[in-house]
Amino acid sequence: MRLKALLLLRCPHCLQGAIFYSLLGMHEHCPVCGIKYEREEGYFMMSIFFGYLLGGAAAILPIILLLYLKASILWHVATVSIILILLSPFIFRYARGMWLHLDELLDPHK
Repeated sequence: MRLKALLLLRCPHCLQGAIFYSLLGMHEHCPVCGIKYEREEGYFMMSIFFGYLLGGAAAILPIILLLYLKASILWHVATVSIILILLSPFIFRYARGMWLHLDELLDPHK
């Protein structure tokens, strides 16, 4: 149930309300249960680590393919840069969603 809520970017508390209202716009509170997503200032700084993991995962396959094709370093840099630029809004969304769900599991809201 929680995995489905994470994949659909739903509230970590009630698993129903949407976390985002647009591509990069995030609700301050859950539209269903009303919990505040950002518990304190700087709360989402930890989501950066999930962003690193997601970005690295997105870059692995193209890097391996380019190594197999013996492409130059310029191709590596250009390909990975384009992929990460195109995926950055989704990496941002899922990194925050992953952090919210992990935090809810470790320290549930009252």
